[in-house]
Amino acid sequence: MRLYPAVTTAALLFFGASAAHASSTFPAAIQAHVPLTYAPQCSICHMNGVTGYGTVTTAFGVAMKARGLVAGDVTSLNTALDKMVTDKVDSNGDGTTDIDALKAGQDPNGTATVQAGYGCNASGSGEGSLAALAVAGVLVLLGRRRRAT
Repeated sequence: MRLYPAVTTAALLFFGASAAHASSTFPAAIQAHVPLTYAPQCSICHMNGVTGYGTVTTAFGVAMKARGLVAGDVTSLNTALDKMVTDKVDSNGDGTTDIDALKAGQDPNGTATVQAGYGCNASGSGEGSLAALAVAGVLVLLGRRRRAT
């Protein structure tokens, strides 16, 4: 069985798109640890929908990193959240600690209401869907080429 280069490339794009994202388990882990009635969006740590390693840029995210947060490590996330409580961190200086803001459904970086999310990989960017569509398209084209020969 011959593996076509286009299929290999499409598969790498599809699986690589997921790997580039932030820790997709973090929103649910924050929800469980704090506890919250919602899973916060990735925007509490990442700006402009840009996620992935090295892209934590919000005040809340930087404060979490300063308290030991490590990408992909839920234990470090829980430790950092606990330290945020102990240190009474108020990233935006509004008089409400970050964790209390999250509990109230507010963005700890500002005053907006936090919208529930479904993890960093399902934040509505559609990148995973586009990759799946690209793979499907390549497979259809290869199937047509095979029938033509």
